[in-house]
This record gives sequence, C-alpha cells and structure tokens, in this order.
Amino acid sequence: MDNSVSIKQEAPPLPIPPIGIYEITGEPAVVINGVPDEPQTESMITKDEPKPSSTTTVGCGEWLEGREVRKFFLGQYYSGTVTKFDKGTGWYMVEYEDGDSEELDWSELEEVILPMDVTVPLRSISLWVIKNRQTQAQAYGCVVKR
Repeated sequence: MDNSVSIKQEAPPLPIPPIGIYEITGEPAVVINGVPDEPQTESMITKDEPKPSSTTTVGCGEWLEGREVRKFFLGQYYSGTVTKFDKGTGWYMVEYEDGDSEELDWSELEEVILPMDVTVPLRSISLWVIKNRQTQAQAYGCVVKR
C-alpha cells in the first residue's frame, strides 16, 4: 500500500497586464483593461444635475390655499382667493368675488398674491392644511392614521 500523498501545486498567479485593449486569439471578444477618463467639456451635463421639467412647480403648493389675490384686469382690480392647488399640474385655482375663476401657474400667481397677514400664527395655517388633507383623504375613502 502506497501511503504517499500527492500534493497539488497551485500555478503562480498570472501577471496583470498593463491598462489597454487586448485581443484574445481564437476568441471573438476583446479585453478592455481599465477605463479611460471621460473628457470634460462645458457642453456636457453631469449626471447629478436635475433636468429642467415643465411640470416642476415652484411655490408652496397647498400652503397657499386660502391666500388673497388682487388682479388688475381691463382697468379694474379684482379680488379673489386661492381655493385649490392641483399637485399633478402645478396649477392654482383662484376664485374671484364676482364669481369668475381661473387657474394660474406659480409665476402668474406670484404677481397677484397679496402679502400674508403676519398676525395669523403659523400653527393655525399648518392645522388648516392638515385638516384639509384629512378631509380630502376621507373623501377618497382613505383612512388617515396618526
């Protein structure tokens, strides 16, 4: 009986080739060792920059509901109130005292919105917004949990 143990020797590690592109003979592929640096030009947009979008809304959305507006139209001032903000379109619904209404985007609303009454506490505004959200959720059949 032969008690000799065969020891398998491992092959030495292959040397890492320098950076470059190599063809492997007999294979339809090429090996790319390393990635070239990307050229930086001023016309390139970096991946981290947000792309401008027409649906991007600027402003305070539903926080502006209830705010007063005054618009000069055909030689006369019209007073109204922001009654609704549509998150999908970014439009603000304004209803005027004469019964007319219109939808405005933020840039249009910004021109006609009146300064906020600073005597109204921020707490009451936040509670109004929260209550309004709960009312809308209940109207759609959602259960609001606290």
